[in-house]
Amino acid sequence: MSEWPYSTRRWQRLRGYKLQTNPLCEACLQMGPIEAANTVDHRVPISKCGRQERLAAEAFPALDKLTSLCERCHNAKTNNEQRGESYMRKGCDVFGRPLDQNHAW
Repeated sequence: MSEWPYSTRRWQRLRGYKLQTNPLCEACLQMGPIEAANTVDHRVPISKCGRQERLAAEAFPALDKLTSLCERCHNAKTNNEQRGESYMRKGCDVFGRPLDQNHAW
């Protein structure tokens, strides 16, 4: 975590504010077992950004472009992204609605 932007004071403030605003793992909230979030993840990985000026803007995005996750969910998401797979969880949320927004139901 010593690489830019995670080593900056600006990221630490943004991370702290996101965890204060959303203290529970957003992925676990969809599936049922509630866990405390301890990681803030970019919904679109910084590595997927192109030009330098876009990269700087995406490194410190608005809160709705960040996700509060527990360590287990963050590791699963990162591993899937590194393998080129989707992180879309299969199944239903606690209310019985499909997690896939494109599901025909």
